[in-house]
Amino acid sequence: MRYLAHLIEWNKAINLTAIIDPKEIIIKHFVDSLTALVATSFPQNCVVLDVGSGGGFPGIPLKIVRSDMRLVLIEPVLKKCSFLNSVVGLLKLHDVSTFNGTIEQYAKWPLRHVINTVVVRALKYEEIRKHIPALLASKGKVLLYRTETIKNQEIGEEFHLVSETALVLPQGSGKRVVSVLEIVN
Repeated sequence: MRYLAHLIEWNKAINLTAIIDPKEIIIKHFVDSLTALVATSFPQNCVVLDVGSGGGFPGIPLKIVRSDMRLVLIEPVLKKCSFLNSVVGLLKLHDVSTFNGTIEQYAKWPLRHVINTVVVRALKYEEIRKHIPALLASKGKVLLYRTETIKNQEIGEEFHLVSETALVLPQGSGKRVVSVLEIVN
């Protein structure tokens, strides 16, 4: 609830989400972010990279539920990074870092983590796909939050489809398909 109030307050000054109704935010951001936990398992102490984190979705809700995971939030907009750092401090989340830049810039950064799972929500996978393989550990996964199943030509040669989980969000808030891809080693 502190995260929700903080998001609403910051959203007045910077555009974190177009959704302003608290009940809609809970369903369309918080609940939606957690659909990944139904779609796949996250290894203990895994490193998760949230690309284009924006208001912290899906990374921060996943971290709240799975405090053992280490989380890297990538966000190219500095104001949104300021919000992310603020909410991480407010919630006293440990093992969370932010990177102000793009995934392409992060891939070139010498101090980056080896990633177990990349989560992509509200970004076009095709535009970032080529940067992901260099970041992933062996058997690393990519979780795509989409509204439809992925087409074979979208997957890319570096990955194979492990599973797709279709879910319906509460209160008629739409459907979600979580596509789980694994790197081919």
